[in-house]
Amino acid sequence: MPARIVPDYYIKRKPSLMENFEKFLRISESLLVDKFSEKKIKDLQEQMRKEYEELIPEIPYIGGNKNPFTIILVDCVSSLPMIRALEKEGMSYREIGKFTYDFWETTNKIRAKKAEKKGQDPAERLFKEDYVNFLRIFAGTSQKRKYDGDWVFDFVDGKGEAFDYGFNISNCGVYDFYKKQGAEKYVPFICLSDFAETNMAGCGFTRTQTIGNGDSICDHRYSRNGTTNRAWPPDNIEEFKMDLN
Repeated sequence: MPARIVPDYYIKRKPSLMENFEKFLRISESLLVDKFSEKKIKDLQEQMRKEYEELIPEIPYIGGNKNPFTIILVDCVSSLPMIRALEKEGMSYREIGKFTYDFWETTNKIRAKKAEKKGQDPAERLFKEDYVNFLRIFAGTSQKRKYDGDWVFDFVDGKGEAFDYGFNISNCGVYDFYKKQGAEKYVPFICLSDFAETNMAGCGFTRTQTIGNGDSICDHRYSRNGTTNRAWPPDNIEEFKMDLN
């Protein structure tokens, strides 16, 4: 049976998507205040807002709220208007990379604090048995390639290894989207946000290769009792192969 495509999925959710993007813009403002005047930042934000609004209809439908990667895709698409605005301002590749990493580090810090206020362990959702089992099952589902622009991955059980679980991604929805937008050179910065997330959550994460860096797979590995260092600057991060100079 062909996959059911909902062409207006994101259009119907545009108000909530724009509302969430406004939160991202406030975070971006805190990171740009030392680089630009208040007026310039407002101009940049207007550019970002306009471009994001134009990108919303172009986000591919990959199963909506039944697919946990939908929210990841939307989050990562949100970074693109910021990257493009800063690129137009003449910021260097390294400067844009640092901004992107700082943005996701700040965002994940906010999310971790919200979880803590609710009495939750920020890393809890990554290691709950039902979530891990869901990923194991969903990995098999992904192999059916129901939707263009979706993730395809294999689950890797960490039993007897130095990690709890992981997965090898052979197709990345973020890379597909950025490539269609002619912005794939920025995907390695988006990949580094995984380090920011696990660093803030207080768990371990390792990866030696990513599709965004030209490899055939992304080999994610998670460990509940491990730690993750900051990944910026990424010069000594094994997966990072781009020239920042």
